[in-house]
Amino acid sequence: MSKGEKKRRRALDAYSMLQRAASMASAQVEQAVHPFGLSASQFGVLETLESRGPVHQQELAVALGRSKAQMTAIIDALQARGWARRERHATDRRFISVYLTDEGREVLVSTAPARSDAIVAIMAELSGEQRARLARLCRRLLRVLDPDQANELADDVTDDATVDVHDEHDEDSDDALDTPAVETPLPSPT
Repeated sequence: MSKGEKKRRRALDAYSMLQRAASMASAQVEQAVHPFGLSASQFGVLETLESRGPVHQQELAVALGRSKAQMTAIIDALQARGWARRERHATDRRFISVYLTDEGREVLVSTAPARSDAIVAIMAELSGEQRARLARLCRRLLRVLDPDQANELADDVTDDATVDVHDEHDEDSDDALDTPAVETPLPSPT
């Protein structure tokens, strides 16, 4: 196998593992918020509204990586439960802003610990250095995949330079990262 073919194979394998890990992690988080009557996507909307305040529905779709149709369905479900509400923009009636209600804030507060615990349990399988490296690599991918958001990630450039040096000189030495820091099995997603 040529060097180019090996590099291509590693890229495909890395993507496959990234996709699988993200899917399984998402299922774990989904399972954690489900008893509260929320999906992970609905939680994400409530959390975004809590941190940003009222947001245009279209901005929510972009921020959370959802289509307009998906975001409409998510907000419909939240609004039906009284956890969010829509209002037309005061000056531009074409835009609809989404607001977090007091009931939505209460649900968010009660659900957040279970979600956080699920995420912490997943990430406990990595050492602190591995978590930091994963975060840096994800930020790098996000800058490439979403250049419009590059300014928000710009403060991490220095950290990524350190990873670049290690990655370029030691491309095949990540075997140690495949060993979990803690040998605790995670519950399987159902």
